[in-house]
Amino acid sequence: MTLDDSAGSESPASDGRNICRVVLIDEHQIVREAVRHLIDASDECDVVAEAGNASEALRLIESLQPAVVVTDFRLPDRMGMYFIAELHSRFPQVAILVLTALQTPEYVVTAVHAGARGYVLKDCRGTELLRALHEVAAGRQYLCKSLSDSARRVFGAEDKGRTGLGATDLTERQRQVLRSVALGYRNKEIAEMLGESVKAIQKHREHLRDALELRSTAALTLFAVREGLVSESRHPRPGE
Repeated sequence: MTLDDSAGSESPASDGRNICRVVLIDEHQIVREAVRHLIDASDECDVVAEAGNASEALRLIESLQPAVVVTDFRLPDRMGMYFIAELHSRFPQVAILVLTALQTPEYVVTAVHAGARGYVLKDCRGTELLRALHEVAAGRQYLCKSLSDSARRVFGAEDKGRTGLGATDLTERQRQVLRSVALGYRNKEIAEMLGESVKAIQKHREHLRDALELRSTAALTLFAVREGLVSESRHPRPGE
């Protein structure tokens, strides 16, 4: 952990400009160092603290009240959607920018709907990360250029596809499968943990897509999150 003792979400620069204060969260120190160097070299932002896990980060954010938090989606002590949701709930004034290697649409969907204002891939250019910081600090949403089209398609399909059914309209087994899908388990893993064949799990997923009119894994994941099927802060097994 590194820490700057100054307080407030913005700090005055020597020329009177306000500098956006950033807390950076990533379990890999070499990533934090590289990102910090990039951000601190800009004219608009300054990294005031770093953390390698969610628990440490929450303490720093409460103390420092930054304008922006830059965080990986996966942290060693917390799943991304739960950490983002808790962060957004406790500190709604703080903009959350996800910086991650995870690029499938379901991660983008769950991050944004949990409260993230931006989502950027770690293989993006430094100029794009700085632009994303500027946008989220100004209250606007930013999706990495390589993600925008696929993410928008997922959001559109999800909004149109809802049939009005809720989790209570599904069977217990369907809820278990849906919850497992949202937690990122593969069909083979779900089959092993629920004591069914892979073919049976595939059938359950087909029935879920048909019943809910949600065609993608990302849309199913978002539905599960909204229905509270994956609301715990740990990573449970599907049958629990």
